[in-house]
Amino acid sequence: MNGAGLNGTDDEMRQRPLWPVLASLALIASLAAPATAQINPYAQTASAGDNDDDPLRAPSAVPGLAGYNRGLALTASIATRYEDNLLRQMVKDDGVRVRPQVSGSYGLGLGRGGLFVQGNYGRDMIYGSRRVAASERLMMGGGLDFSLSRCTGQVGGSWRRGLSFLTDVSQFGGFEVETATAGFAAQCRLGGALSINGSVLRSDSTVTQNAAGPNSSAFNQERWSYSAGIGFGNPTLGQFNLGGSISDSKMPGRQVLTPTGFMDDGLDQRSVRLGYSRRFGSKINISAGVSYLDTQPSTTVNVIFVDGVPQLVDRPGFKGAGYDAAIDIAFSPRLNLGFTAGRNSSANGVVGAQFTISTFWAAQIDYRLGSRYTLSTGINLRDSQFRGAFVSNLDQVRRQSDDFTRIFSQFSGRLGRRLRFSVDVAHSRRKSNPAVLNFNSTGVGLSLGYQLGRS
Repeated sequence: MNGAGLNGTDDEMRQRPLWPVLASLALIASLAAPATAQINPYAQTASAGDNDDDPLRAPSAVPGLAGYNRGLALTASIATRYEDNLLRQMVKDDGVRVRPQVSGSYGLGLGRGGLFVQGNYGRDMIYGSRRVAASERLMMGGGLDFSLSRCTGQVGGSWRRGLSFLTDVSQFGGFEVETATAGFAAQCRLGGALSINGSVLRSDSTVTQNAAGPNSSAFNQERWSYSAGIGFGNPTLGQFNLGGSISDSKMPGRQVLTPTGFMDDGLDQRSVRLGYSRRFGSKINISAGVSYLDTQPSTTVNVIFVDGVPQLVDRPGFKGAGYDAAIDIAFSPRLNLGFTAGRNSSANGVVGAQFTISTFWAAQIDYRLGSRYTLSTGINLRDSQFRGAFVSNLDQVRRQSDDFTRIFSQFSGRLGRRLRFSVDVAHSRRKSNPAVLNFNSTGVGLSLGYQLGRS
């Protein structure tokens, strides 16, 4: 894929109504074909708690919402993790992260769907480093899963706040992210083989420094996203999907100096995707798609004020191909293999760049030991190219590219009906340009959870 950009003054700056982000290509596919997986480049394939990257397969309209399940469920959990490089830095500094948490959800049936609410309260406690202070983790949300005649869908919203332990950040726990999200997605059948779908998502995020030091609004984002698509197929033929998405972001903490004055920095994303998915019996499920991506800054003017300081920032755009693929194979009732790969562009709100082009793949093997225990192992690889890099108090070097690798093994299961546990070992490594962001880290984690209510 090749990017192209211009420096200097753009006399005909695009000032569209700024609708912010969603990488909704995958959501189009998941709505048109329930078997299709949503693909996320910043994702892990198992619940090993070495990072907080989003799950690989996330079919909800609003990220983070579990959806409707009837009745009340309460869970208390504690996760403890030792890392030989706790904050993911070039110079290792070992330590322990402890995360106690209580969670609850309630679902009330309504016709063929239901209303639901959910929330959690917890803390991240860091031992071994004074650079990251303990902080609360909060989340609340709710919505409606509906089924009306030939249409199904979800509408909902969520709010969450906590330290960022995403694998892209320059320092684990270095800042806190507060995000408010609301969304709607629906699919309607027009006949035995034809369906249409659409979605809308709004998301606002604010980033604040965790420890004492200068703050920054450079990562704050306001996002809208829209998608629409059409699906055709049946269980024998498989499901074909054609869709498009519009996703526009505004960054009010970064000001662009234009001939007519200051304006918020922004990013416009357009995409078209052709996808296919099919289940082969009870053992194989596949999904694949090809996309055309068009990602452009809202203006090519390259004088940007970040934290009140002017910078000359490259303003490249990107036009090119993307793809996504997911394969699940059940070799036996005990042994399963999952594989995911893809390439896309996204407005990344936790790094000092206007957008990221990511190429990734991940594989995981799960083996069930009896009816209670599962042994999992897997690998994730991701190549990220950062476009429009800038310097801020939260990212103090201009990031060009990262190669990230993660290998893990996990043993999980149930001790009785209510008590669940997991033990994992994970190794992560980042090779970065500039090299000051290189790191490698190995950790061991133990988590315990006790659930009341539905199970």
